[in-house]
Amino acid sequence: MYCDKYAEQIPVTFVLGFYVTLVVNRWWNQFVNLPWTDRLMFLISSCVQGKDEYGRLLRRTLVRYINLTSLLIFRSVSTAVCKRFPTMDHVVEAGASG
Repeated sequence: MYCDKYAEQIPVTFVLGFYVTLVVNRWWNQFVNLPWTDRLMFLISSCVQGKDEYGRLLRRTLVRYINLTSLLIFRSVSTAVCKRFPTMDHVVEAGASG
C-alpha cells in the first residue's frame, strides 16, 4: 500500500532507465579498457623491422611477453582464468607444452 501511494510521485521508468544507463556505461568502460593484445601485436609487427631470423624471434618474444602479461592481469580479475592457472607453475607448464 505504501508503494502504491507513492508510485505515482517517483517516475520509476526514469529511475530504472538511469540505473540501466549507469550499469551499461560501467560495463562499456571496462570493455574498452581491456588490454587488447592484437593492437600491440600489429604495432610490434609494423615497428620491429627485419625479415631475418633475429627480427622474427624478437617479434615472437615480444608477443609472448604480451600474452604472459595479459594472462597475469586476467588471473587477478577472472575466476575462470585463476582456476585454469592457479599457480605460476601451471603457467609455466602451459607455456612449455603450447
